[in-house]
Parts: sequence; C-alpha cells; structure tokens
Amino acid sequence: MVELTIPIVNIPIGKSRKIPSHIAINTGLVKKWAEDNKKDLKEALGKHLESIRELMGYQVKNNIRVLTIGLADSSPEILGGLKDFFASLSEDESIRKNQVRIFVLGQWYDLDIELRDAFKSAMDKTKMYDNLFLNFCVKYDGRAEVLGAVQLIAKKIVSGKLVEAEVSEDSVKENLSSSYFPPPELIIETRNSYSGLLLWESKESVIHFSSKRWLLFEKKDLDEAVAFYNTVHSKDDGNA
Repeated sequence: MVELTIPIVNIPIGKSRKIPSHIAINTGLVKKWAEDNKKDLKEALGKHLESIRELMGYQVKNNIRVLTIGLADSSPEILGGLKDFFASLSEDESIRKNQVRIFVLGQWYDLDIELRDAFKSAMDKTKMYDNLFLNFCVKYDGRAEVLGAVQLIAKKIVSGKLVEAEVSEDSVKENLSSSYFPPPELIIETRNSYSGLLLWESKESVIHFSSKRWLLFEKKDLDEAVAFYNTVHSKDDGNA
C-alpha cells in the first residue's frame, strides 16, 4: 500500500469560485456509443483519447491536485487502442513539466502484457513527482475495491497484525487501493446513474450528472460541473 498523504487544497477560480482539489470523472462506453451512433470504432476511439487529453490539460491549467479518470469501457478493443497512449504517457512534456504522478487502479493485472507493462512503466517513471496526481481506473469496480480492503483486514486479523476490536473506518480507508489521496470533492458522471467510482470515498462528494454523454463531453461541461459544485457548497454554507 502506498503511504502518501495529499492535503486538500481549494484553488480559487476568479474572485468567487473555487475548484475542487480532487475531481473524479467516469467516462462512457465507447464501443457502445459507436454502435448506437453508427460511427466507426476508430473514430470513436480517437475522440475518446482526445477527451482524455482535454481532461489532463484542464487539470494542469487549473492546478487540480488530484484528477481521477474512470475508464468505464474495458473492452479489449478500447483498452488496446490506448496502449500507445499509456506507453508514451511518462514522456509527455506536460507530465514532466508539471510533475504529474500517475497511478492506475483496478483489476487490470490480467490484461494484455504490453498494456500492463505500459501501466507499470508510467507509474514507475513518474513516482518521483509530487505536484499533481493523475489516476486512471481500469477494470475498476467500487464494490470490488471495498471488498478487497475487507479481505486484507481479515488477513491481518488472522495473522495477528490487527486486532478485530481496532477495525474502524480508518482501517478500511488505509487498505483501499485509493488510500493515498483525499476523497473526491466532485464526481462527474457522464451517464444517468452513479457508477460507484471511488465508492467508499464518495459519502461527502458532490455528484454531478452531466447532460452530455462522454464522447460529446467538452471543456465547457467541466466548467458547468465545477459551477454546480460551487452552487451546492454555497447553499450548504447558507450563502444562497
């Protein structure tokens, strides 16, 4: 488990708005979108990659401390199409210039060996960076992540490393694959239901359901989600 603490910092946008220090966004099913809209899969994959890069650019421009991107489509064709992207990610000029550390979460260990190696390389080559943090959730399931944490806790109890009476919410948090970063303040869904992205950490998160599906999602839709986040917090603070 990675021992890393990332403080929550709200960065102001303009005079009256602030951006969350951790934004998580769940992308859509690329292959299904192509089929439903009678689009060529290669074209859809190109748009998928373009949208991912736009998110990365948004993180850097707005100094978002943590950005988590849930790659909802884990079909071989789509993940395979991202192989070159991940293989060259650690050499990306923006990644190096802005010292962005990369993590890949999820049950991706049984994927194509070249893709696994690309993930490992991206994480290894950026492990010295600590300015911004970029997470990709691949073959990720929120319930599976929580279950994995529970199983680790059970093993520690059996081995005597942990006493059952000492098990707490903090114990679960410490054993999550996503334990190293603060909870997301804003979760963006590009479909009509909550995907379970970062399930354990989502309790206090503002969840924004975008009116745009993933491959139609643009920068202005990110701005809209951040505006929604500010509206919610303004009401919670009694300022609206």
